[in-house]
Amino acid sequence: MTLVYDVLKEAVEKHRCVVMAAEGQRREVAPLAIGFKDARQMVLTFQYKGGSNSGLAEGGAWRCFPIDHIDWAKITDDPWQHGNYPIAKVEASFDNILYGMGAQMRTYQHKRR
Repeated sequence: MTLVYDVLKEAVEKHRCVVMAAEGQRREVAPLAIGFKDARQMVLTFQYKGGSNSGLAEGGAWRCFPIDHIDWAKITDDPWQHGNYPIAKVEASFDNILYGMGAQMRTYQHKRR
């Protein structure tokens, strides 16, 4: 059985879309990055279809989910989706990025010397 984290990591690395269940909703998303906010592991996605507890804007919206709140995830063949200002969303969503946009510039390796 493939872990949710492994599916999301592969999707980020290969720019693939994912269908997943998170917070009681089926969502179709394009994962952009995985990292930490405080001590919680998160995934930043652009949701373009599916359910949302707060409603989904026409054309989609950025969403950040705790990975431990995602019940399952599967890579799809949908074309890659994205919204405006991805770098700003990454900067606001993470303290440390493991995979995806900005991972090399935000790993804090320079502070470990």
